[in-house]
Amino acid sequence: MSWVAVARVDECKSGKAVIVNVDGKEIGLFNEGGKYFAVLNHCPHRGAPICRGRVEGRVLCLDDETLTYDAEAKTLRCPWHHWEFDLESGHPVAAIRERLKVFPVRTEDDTVYVKV
Repeated sequence: MSWVAVARVDECKSGKAVIVNVDGKEIGLFNEGGKYFAVLNHCPHRGAPICRGRVEGRVLCLDDETLTYDAEAKTLRCPWHHWEFDLESGHPVAAIRERLKVFPVRTEDDTVYVKV
């Protein structure tokens, strides 16, 4: 695996993915509050372009009667079937086995790098 320069920091606006092509892979870059994430633009459920989905917080069930909203839990929701994945780890929110492919990201000198 190697670090590849994929975009300038100013190209990655909060709230919308920037799609880049690296070694034949479509990768979505997300800037969420100054923290950068990179995911394969392919939902493991049915192959949807998942980076067209929305990033939101997550509703958490604390116990049998209490729900709360965690705005800091960045969750990417598939635009086709609304499957949800943790943006940082790629783990699904629901009890499913499929996991979203994520890539390490770093920024340096106003450039975003992805490790592929």
